[in-house]
Amino acid sequence: MHTAQNTSSHEISTPDGIRVHCLHAEIVPADQLKLFPGNYRKHKAKQLDRMLKVVNGNGWRRCAVVSKLSGYVIKGNGMVQLAQRNGLHVPIEYQDYKSRAEELRDLVADNKLAELAEDDDDALKKLLSEIDVADLECAAVTSEELEALIRDAEIPEAEFPITAKLHERYDYVLVFTTNESDFAFLQTLTGVEPERSYKKSGIGIGRAIPFTRFLKSIRENRHSLDVQG
Repeated sequence: MHTAQNTSSHEISTPDGIRVHCLHAEIVPADQLKLFPGNYRKHKAKQLDRMLKVVNGNGWRRCAVVSKLSGYVIKGNGMVQLAQRNGLHVPIEYQDYKSRAEELRDLVADNKLAELAEDDDDALKKLLSEIDVADLECAAVTSEELEALIRDAEIPEAEFPITAKLHERYDYVLVFTTNESDFAFLQTLTGVEPERSYKKSGIGIGRAIPFTRFLKSIRENRHSLDVQG
């Protein structure tokens, strides 16, 4: 068992050759650590493999928290699973918990607070633009995810405001198709396009089209009417 007290910021490496940048009490083989029984946060193999690329590229930047009371891992469940899966050593720190209830509160809070956060895609895209594409895996981002983020950022917000304006009124005419080719043509003709909902963050094909956009699209595609006919 490799011991390193929390008195120095000098970088060291685990016996596996992974750099350790965080303060820690010990560096131990992961198979010696006990995961908290019944921890509801599960990490799939695909996620653990992605985490491994981050650790190999960035080193250990935080340590797992082990309870002196029970000896179980309270925080860092995923990083310990990653290390156990790959036969690695992991930096740990010990914390004093007075009861199992304290352990449970800290474990659940650590999981839930991260889960409740929301991404600002524009801010994320700006940050990722400063990272070389070759280093994206060290940020736990794939090139496909980056491309999707850029593509989604170009999709406009829905044009319907939540608050009505003076004399505002909505009405509609329902036009439906009976086959895929007609529907594809109708989308082009009427200006149907992907939109981001004003009620939630979902993106999909907009089915409600402002009349002004409908007229504009009809005029732009009027020559295709005779061809389709």
